[in-house]
Amino acid sequence: MALEANWDDLRLLLAVSRRGSFLQAGQLLGIAASTVSRRLTQLEVALGEPLVERGVEGCWLTSRGQALVEVALAAEAGLRRQTAAGLAEVPTELEGTVLVSTGEGFSSYVLEAASRFTALHPRCSVELVVTADFHKIVRGVADIAVRTAHLGEPSLIYRPLGRLAYGVFANAVYLQRFPAVTATTAHTIALLPPLDTLPQMRAAKAGGLGHAQFSVNSFAAQLESVRRGMGVAVLPRILANDLIRLFPDLHLPDMQVYLVTRPQALKQAHIRCFFAILERVLCEALSLEHCQV
Repeated sequence: MALEANWDDLRLLLAVSRRGSFLQAGQLLGIAASTVSRRLTQLEVALGEPLVERGVEGCWLTSRGQALVEVALAAEAGLRRQTAAGLAEVPTELEGTVLVSTGEGFSSYVLEAASRFTALHPRCSVELVVTADFHKIVRGVADIAVRTAHLGEPSLIYRPLGRLAYGVFANAVYLQRFPAVTATTAHTIALLPPLDTLPQMRAAKAGGLGHAQFSVNSFAAQLESVRRGMGVAVLPRILANDLIRLFPDLHLPDMQVYLVTRPQALKQAHIRCFFAILERVLCEALSLEHCQV
């Protein structure tokens, strides 16, 4: 009996097709390359035929794999069209509450989306929970979440929006005090555990960024510290447009941004409408050319 691949399988194959290797596909999805390889191998066993040819310089799709990628592309395009059309298809009068979970760095964008949403639908409301607990949406505590990690839950819909770029930043006051600052002499505003284990923080340390004189457990406090001229910090570029970027040769990895929800949540018109508006706001912020909202 022939088996059909679900969307969670298809997105793995689609990522391999786009990036050409398990490593880069895993980076795109926010999961380990070994997980991509293992799950695609399981799919190949289930289907009874190879989907990906492995090679020293990367991997490429078999004819069967390419056929499944065509299905994945059609499904992805259909989902985007459905979301974009959602604003026009939902009833004029919506009512209900949308529960949103996000980290500090994205809270301002959720608030912008909430402002647009409630202006269109005044009988609706938005509840924003700023937290690093990514499991809230799985437990049903939130309807929508903004994430920078893919935890691989098959019960959730992950909408990749693009990559969040990072840099090291300071303000003009700090640079006036230390005009000859280098990566090794900089006064770093660090993050406390477990935030200090984020990929960009590890890369900054490996690149020789200076010793931390001040550490915080909040991205908002870190940003405020830099704006006060207390030191330099690794920050998302979209949040640091009023600051000065330092050490451009220090390579910091990007992070994939996802909009996450549950299939049953999108069946509710008011949640589907807010999801579409929030996706548009985040795409505008990330300036993604390929984002068709």
